[in-house]
Amino acid sequence: MKTTMKPGLSALALASLLALAACGGGGSADDGGSSKPTTPTTPTTPTPPQEPTSVPPATSAPAPTYPSADLRLAAFNALNEFRVKMGVGALKQDDKLDTAADNHLAYMKANSTTGHLEVAGNAGFTGANPYDQVVAAGGNRNQWIGQVASGSMDCLGDFQNSVYHLQAITGNQESAGYAVRNGYCVINFGVVTGANGSGYGLPQWGGQQMSSNAFAYSPVDNENVYGGFTPASESPNPAPDLTLAGHPIMFRVPAPDANDVLTVSNFTLTGPGGSSIPVRVLVPSKAKPGSMASAIEDVNVYAGVVFMLPTQKLAAGTYTATFSGARNGAPISKSWSFAAY
Repeated sequence: MKTTMKPGLSALALASLLALAACGGGGSADDGGSSKPTTPTTPTTPTPPQEPTSVPPATSAPAPTYPSADLRLAAFNALNEFRVKMGVGALKQDDKLDTAADNHLAYMKANSTTGHLEVAGNAGFTGANPYDQVVAAGGNRNQWIGQVASGSMDCLGDFQNSVYHLQAITGNQESAGYAVRNGYCVINFGVVTGANGSGYGLPQWGGQQMSSNAFAYSPVDNENVYGGFTPASESPNPAPDLTLAGHPIMFRVPAPDANDVLTVSNFTLTGPGGSSIPVRVLVPSKAKPGSMASAIEDVNVYAGVVFMLPTQKLAAGTYTATFSGARNGAPISKSWSFAAY
C-alpha cells in the first residue's frame, strides 16, 4: 500500500467598486478675459476580482453519479462522512479523476503491481504519474493531483488504519475520483483553488483549509476501530522494528505556510481502567526541536501533523488520547475518546 501526496470556501471574490469622481464645475476666474476649463478627475480603475487562495472545509458535497450497488459509492460516502466528522471537508466527485483512477487500476491489475507510477510500454499505460494519468483522461491541467492505491477492496479501512495514508486522505484536497474492483483500489485527489501550479503531488497550501485555530484528529470521537496495525503493510513502513502495532492516532492543524509548525509537549494514551499504553510519537522535521525529547523525527510526516503509534495491539475497550502542544507557539490541548475491538 503506497501513497504519494505532497502537502497543501468559500473565499468570496472581492466586489469591485468603481468610484466615480464628480467633475468640478466652479466659477471662472478672472484671467484677462479667458476661462480655463476644469480638468475632470480620472476615475479609479476597477479592482479585479481576487482569486481565492483557499476555501473553508465543506460540510457536504453534491451526490455522486455512481450506481447504487457500485463499491465506489460506498467508498465516496464513507470517506466524506469521515472527513466531515474530522472537520477537514467533504470532497466533490470528479468524473475525470474517476476515469484516470480506473485506468490506473487496470494498469496495476495487468502488471500485478501496486503503486502510482506507470512504465511506458507496459500493458494499460496511460501516464507516467497520476497527474499525467488524469490529463490523459481529459482532466483539468491546472490542478495538483495526489493518489492513494491499494491491493485491497477495503482500501478506505486500510487507509484509516495507517500512518502516511491516513494523513494523505484527510488533507486539503477538494475533489476525488474512485476505482474499486478486482481486488484493487485507487483514489485520485485534486486541488485547484489557490494551488498556483499543477503536477503530481498535493501542495499543503490552497484547497480546503481549516481556520488557523482549528484542529482535527483520528480516530474521531467515539469511533470504534480495529486495535491492530501491521506497519509492514504500509509503504514506506512507519515502524520497521515492529511486527504489530496499535491503531495509529493522528492530530493535525492547518499548515499552508512553510513556517507553520505544530510542536508536541505531550501525547499520551490511556486504556481500559486508566492503564497507560506505551506509544511512540512521530513528528515532522521542523517540529522536532520544539517538541518533547522523546518525539521521533519522521521525514514522511506532513507539516502540521503528528502521530501517536501504540507499540502494541490495542485490546478491546475504551481509550482516551490526550494531546498538548502548540501551533506556531499558540497552545493547544485536547482529550478525546474512542473504542477498539
